[in-house]
Amino acid sequence: MLTLAYVAASDLDVAAAWLQRALAEGRRPVLVADAADLPILRSLAMRFNLESHVLPGAPDWPEALALRPLMGRVAREGAEAVFLCDPVPFAMVFNHNEIAPSWTDRFPAVRVLHGLGVQDFRFIGREIDFKVRIPWLLDSLVGRHKGQRGFVIGNGPSLRQTDMSKLKDEITFGSNRCFLGYEDWGYAFKYWGISDRLQIEMYREEYEQGIDKESIKFFPFEYLDFFKVDNACPIPVASEIFFGGSNALRFPYFAERPSMVFMAFTVTITLIQIAALMGCNPIVLVGVDHSYPIARVKRRGHGEEAGANPTALAPPDELIRMSKLGWDFWEGNAATGATHFTDKYTSNKLFVPPRTAWSETAYDYCRLWGERNGVEIINATVGTHLDSFPRVDFNSL
Repeated sequence: MLTLAYVAASDLDVAAAWLQRALAEGRRPVLVADAADLPILRSLAMRFNLESHVLPGAPDWPEALALRPLMGRVAREGAEAVFLCDPVPFAMVFNHNEIAPSWTDRFPAVRVLHGLGVQDFRFIGREIDFKVRIPWLLDSLVGRHKGQRGFVIGNGPSLRQTDMSKLKDEITFGSNRCFLGYEDWGYAFKYWGISDRLQIEMYREEYEQGIDKESIKFFPFEYLDFFKVDNACPIPVASEIFFGGSNALRFPYFAERPSMVFMAFTVTITLIQIAALMGCNPIVLVGVDHSYPIARVKRRGHGEEAGANPTALAPPDELIRMSKLGWDFWEGNAATGATHFTDKYTSNKLFVPPRTAWSETAYDYCRLWGERNGVEIINATVGTHLDSFPRVDFNSL
């Protein structure tokens, strides 16, 4: 099997030590590095008499053509990519500030190597040795369903009034605890996604055990070492607000390239972008009720109740000034009405309160993006409160 060893100037000692061991074992890896680390790449290649290649910034850059011979070798021999660099410490927001390793800064290199056909990755630092299989990235799914309709399915109570059996053979995108309905509906969704950090960090094991094995699963790349699922498709997911600070991304965004998607306090918006990248047209929303009868929210760590969701109707410019939005939460048992398609969804669980005015701005932008790019986005949710998209009768589809 071919070994592609990624080296970085910041971790030269890690690379040199590993290469010495590899050569002593009779292996001759091929060195790769980003263009910024070209001097180190050449130095190591000369020192150990190894083949070397510079990686472009993205798989679709013209410079990627120079890697075609490697693609042929990967296809013939199989390959593993070994990243010889320390991870970036990633402070999880809701999991007691636990520090997890993250290689999000190396994602461009992962994309390029994945584009060559590599699916087995190993990350080696000074104190870590982590293996993972990445069967999918968004690059490999772009245009997969061009011209086919896709259903982005929320988890609202309207699903109780929706004949979900009609979607069994459709292209379906679900999220979070949608798997609680699979037994009743008789099938699993083809695609599944999660972007809510609270849900990932606090309920990881539930999701790992509950998600259908065959579904392709989208989740933030920084949780690559934390979230273990089959058929994974990790992707950078940018939030509109950085937790713990007041710096905001320009808002709103819509992903037009497979290098990153954006969220706006609901995974539905993330899934719409993914469906669009995959070529789905039209994109049909089902179960997106956009109505949350939440009695009160609390400030995490303080115990006091903050009253009715104070951020539900706050405009985006006000939310930008509030620095630690992720620290508010609501208890599923405290809702005054149905918030999801089954009561099991919220029982004894915590959630980040919905920011409806904020997400509506992003939904509106999704509609505008679709209109300008010839992608129809329609809402077939029974009794929906979301007015951003044209409404259609589910049964008419």
